[in-house]
Amino acid sequence: MSQQIPSQNPAEKVSDVFDPAQLHKCQARSWALLEELAKKIEPGMTEAVATEIYKKMQLEVGAEKYWHPPKIRFGVNTLKSFREPSVEGVVLKPNDIFFLDVGPIFDGYEGDVGKTFILGTYPEATRVAQAGREIFELVKKEFLATKKTGAELYAFAEKLAEERGYSLVGEGANGHRVSDFPHAIHYRGNLRTQQEHPTADRWILEIQVRDLKNQIGSFHEDILC
Repeated sequence: MSQQIPSQNPAEKVSDVFDPAQLHKCQARSWALLEELAKKIEPGMTEAVATEIYKKMQLEVGAEKYWHPPKIRFGVNTLKSFREPSVEGVVLKPNDIFFLDVGPIFDGYEGDVGKTFILGTYPEATRVAQAGREIFELVKKEFLATKKTGAELYAFAEKLAEERGYSLVGEGANGHRVSDFPHAIHYRGNLRTQQEHPTADRWILEIQVRDLKNQIGSFHEDILC
């Protein structure tokens, strides 16, 4: 975890009371919520049922609201970008893939986490999920080791996806700001178009890859720090 560093980039503005320690605490609680939700996802379930489960869990753990609605994608819907509607009625199979993307608010701070899960035996899904997580980790490593801009980091991610035979989703998975709620009063744009090196504890990195051959995808996101 890094210390708060003043930024001269207007896109990275935060409130006067912003505390990175509180942001990381919120992120940790968000991960715990996501992992518990994943345990409740099972074959025969639809995304609508899973969403209702999440809404109840969110209240139970003390997140009165979320800053973005949950995105729960099953099977072929893992190809969909954030703003694309899911194909309705998709039922999770015994051997299947799904991802969860939740953005709860804890103690006035925005959490945002996303992860892909595999049910049963599904080699193609396992490969695309592993690729997405690996690309995320490599891009984060590049962020820590270099002064690459947000745009350069995503160009690097695109190259990594292509090398693995996949395509990087370009709409709705571009990375974004995060802070004490709401970050949108400071900046509404994305990380992919940033022409400066990101400051730690300001940005969420989103990596969504598509396996067009098998019509499935994977998603992973977390804070850059």
